[in-house]
Amino acid sequence: MAVSSKDFSADPKFTSFSATDVTYKTVGTTAVEATILVPKTIIDKPGKYPLAIRWHGGFWVTGHRLFPDWYPTWLLDFCFKHDAIAIAPDYRLVPEANGQDILQDMRDFYTWLLEPGNLSKHLPSGVEANLGNLLVTGESAGGWLAWQSAIYTPKSIGATVLHYPVLDLRAPHFTVAGPKELFPGAPAELPSHILNDYVAKLKGDEVVGNDENLSRFPLVLSIVQQGRFDELFGTDRSLHPLEQVEDGAVTSEFPSIWILHGKDDTAVPIEGTRKMVEALQQRGLGEDKLHLSVEAGGHGFDIHAPDTNEAATLETGWVKEGVSFLMRSAINTARG
Repeated sequence: MAVSSKDFSADPKFTSFSATDVTYKTVGTTAVEATILVPKTIIDKPGKYPLAIRWHGGFWVTGHRLFPDWYPTWLLDFCFKHDAIAIAPDYRLVPEANGQDILQDMRDFYTWLLEPGNLSKHLPSGVEANLGNLLVTGESAGGWLAWQSAIYTPKSIGATVLHYPVLDLRAPHFTVAGPKELFPGAPAELPSHILNDYVAKLKGDEVVGNDENLSRFPLVLSIVQQGRFDELFGTDRSLHPLEQVEDGAVTSEFPSIWILHGKDDTAVPIEGTRKMVEALQQRGLGEDKLHLSVEAGGHGFDIHAPDTNEAATLETGWVKEGVSFLMRSAINTARG
């Protein structure tokens, strides 16, 4: 039985927040939802507060906006400390959807968010969100969505945080078939029929808005191991961040960006991040607009440290440095 977002919001990780589920779009009969997290300390305190958008990961194939183990603890603590309202959207998943569908979901989310009244009617009386200086974050595939957010609506965003993002989908890791152990203990080569049989059964009108139980995880492994992201996600340059930079998408309006990546990441190799940092630096982004954290550990290193398996906190050294960067870029001016 699927776990609902209400069950997730009851997780101890979210106990400092009041959670409200909303539908920001409908595809056919399927609602695509987001969850608003309001710090309980501001519910009875009228005012305008910072707003943080967080996109979940899962290789665009699996995941849920509030899956507790994937929501960085330090990020929630950061929002709570600074009285920031958070919103976590879902989006349609591959292979039922493709990259252009996911981009459209992102655009529709911001259309919903920035339309006067859509968010405010779900907030406590007197509590407002600053819609003009957003903090946008995302992990893995969600990091790609945070990047695309900055390209799509740069004037609304003060800063972005990309956690171990997928930025180079042209890399052989994603396009060439072969054994790949993406995560410790995961099989390096699944039978090809797992993905082939699944795709063959699709009629073309299916919509999957989230995967609450991560039941589609074998599809993640299969798509990467078979090198089929080009086929299933899409090849248009608008889906490929490095090519977007080449095409001039990063303008003077581009928000500040903090990228964090584990140097031992086998799911999303760090080379894509290094290429992006070099590309942004070549286009004039200096230390005032670009911050990079490279630490020991693999995919999700800020959630499970390699030595202790514990989550990073606001007291972790590299987090302190990144938060200082954010405070200069977004949150300190986000109250309007």
